Amino acid sequence: MRTIAHLALRELRRSWIRNLFAALAVGIGIATIIASDLISRAITEEIAESAEGKAITAFMSEQLDVGLTAIGLVITVGAGFLIFNAFAMSTTQRREDFGRMRAVGMTHRQLLLMVLLEAILTGALGIVFGLLAGVGLGRGLMFLVTTTSDVFNRFGEVSLSPDRLLFGATVGLATTIIAALLPAIRASRTPPVAAMRATSSSGRNLNQYRIAGGCAILLTAMWIFLIVDPPGLWILPPWSSYLTVALIALWLLCIGLSLPAIVGLSGVWLRRPLTAILRLPGRLAADNLRRARARVTFTLLTLIIGVAMIIGVTGYLGYWFEELFFRNSERSLKENPGMGFFPLEIDAGLQAYEDVFDFTLTDNLIAEVEAAAEGHAAVVQGYFVLAPELSFLGEHYFSFIIDPHSMQQSGELFFTFTYGDWPHALEITDKDCGLFLTPTVAQKNNAWLYDTIPIQTPLGSLDCTIAGIGPTFVGASIISDAGLTAFNLTAPVTLSVFPHEGEGRDEILAEFAAIADRYTGVWFTDLSQVSKMQMEAMGTVRTMMSGLLFLAILSATLGVINTALISVSERRREYGVLRAAGATRRQVSAIVIVEGLLFGLIGAGVGIVVGTGVVVIHIVVSGGSVFGYPDFPVWEVALASIQPALTRGILALVVSPMLIALASWLPARAALRGTAIETLGRRETPL
Repeated sequence: MRTIAHLALRELRRSWIRNLFAALAVGIGIATIIASDLISRAITEEIAESAEGKAITAFMSEQLDVGLTAIGLVITVGAGFLIFNAFAMSTTQRREDFGRMRAVGMTHRQLLLMVLLEAILTGALGIVFGLLAGVGLGRGLMFLVTTTSDVFNRFGEVSLSPDRLLFGATVGLATTIIAALLPAIRASRTPPVAAMRATSSSGRNLNQYRIAGGCAILLTAMWIFLIVDPPGLWILPPWSSYLTVALIALWLLCIGLSLPAIVGLSGVWLRRPLTAILRLPGRLAADNLRRARARVTFTLLTLIIGVAMIIGVTGYLGYWFEELFFRNSERSLKENPGMGFFPLEIDAGLQAYEDVFDFTLTDNLIAEVEAAAEGHAAVVQGYFVLAPELSFLGEHYFSFIIDPHSMQQSGELFFTFTYGDWPHALEITDKDCGLFLTPTVAQKNNAWLYDTIPIQTPLGSLDCTIAGIGPTFVGASIISDAGLTAFNLTAPVTLSVFPHEGEGRDEILAEFAAIADRYTGVWFTDLSQVSKMQMEAMGTVRTMMSGLLFLAILSATLGVINTALISVSERRREYGVLRAAGATRRQVSAIVIVEGLLFGLIGAGVGIVVGTGVVVIHIVVSGGSVFGYPDFPVWEVALASIQPALTRGILALVVSPMLIALASWLPARAALRGTAIETLGRRETPL
């Protein structure tokens, strides 16, 4: 065992650059996972001191944690492709070494253990880096956000979670071992004689083109279906989710299966123009794309995943925040402007929650407001509760408790009927507990309009009837005021007032403002301003995710650079032959640089296509069904949502090829020092 460990350490030292890049890629994923936990817990650390505070803020912590952790996991999976490719290339490059080891008595098991030990040590290095960098990344992002955002301007002090540290370390180590397992098994099963033979090129594989052709037919049929009869116009949850997952899976599977053919065809199509422009370097760079197709494919996958994730997440967030969450509220507040009384200063962002332990309004304030509003304005008392059965996202998304009669008078801000109507709804809520839900929440409970579902409350189970289905304010479920007793609530968190149109509007608003001034710790704010602050908060979330998404590009770029380094190392003798045949250093360097540019362009380009397809499929299939919006303009929204994402994708398309080309040129420059004879005489230099 000691000898195996010694051999593994020797190989790590010999190829320290490639192993360092692999470890860094794993570490970036782990750092993102650690940072997501720090950020999400810091939001609510000093806020959720009461039931109301927990109801208001718990969902932000949960959704941020889910979103940022998902990004970290995807980055780690991308690192897995990097490790697989690096170890596959490394084991192929070391076939002669393995043959000698087998010839002198090393067993299959010992060889397998040696390669896996190399992977474990690489993963361990990545884990250490990730755990240390995760703290800095989390605190750095929080500092950046607090200095640039008017909403997320305060975070609580939190310590590292042992559970999250263990989770991150486990994910990183498991990814490394799984990624290196197949190359290790292949290396261990190679007999000594075969290991000493030179590897041969697989040549052209016609099956790849047949598979790509079949996939092209399938995808063409899918897009024709989505254009002719968009499911988002007629489908309902949960079938919208099922169909979305199925079509996205088909899209990703077909692109993945077609990638070798895409790489091969790119080499064919680019050969002539590159030859015309660059002559020998252009022709050889295009030809090299078709060599070792599996290696090139796995190399590109890391970059494709990173770019596709940037496009997908940016487009997805734009769709949800700009087209779904605030679609009704913006229009409703223009038609029926309202004001609100709050127990904290909404404009102050998270700083407003500091030293606030009571998030409710007093009975005296409520009485004064209702007396002043008599005949002049509609008053809506808003209560916040956590009801997991009614949670729109996850398990901690808040729900409202509102009197249906006052909600009706306030216009369509809180609820709009897609299924049902007010006469039937009020008939239900006047007798018992009623619910106003989005289609997503209704189907989550396997129920529909006028069905009864049980809700768990502090006082036990409460049976409530679905009185209406349609879009609600930011997707939150609404319980009628019959639920106040069951949730043990006595005072509202907000008072929303909607003055009637006509003379006296300015006077009643001035009277409301005067009432607020008489109470310490009460703020009177325009509801449209509240909506703007919420949209800014969503924008900040997008900014945080964008910062982590570019880490995915960094991780992916490390993968491509790693492959380029190994390629330069193992093709040193080939470069020597080119030099001996008359090629200059500049021409050989140009081959390497153009290859790097092609890798970056193809990887980023396919990533843009993949990410765009995922977003468009999701929007066109789901449409407004999640919220219950009727006549949702699916294609118009899809095109609007994807435009900001494409801007970032184009940036990746420009930056990635240049980084990869530069990183490829540096080792090539070192490899080409000296005469052609000297280059021919060297073995592959470990990197």
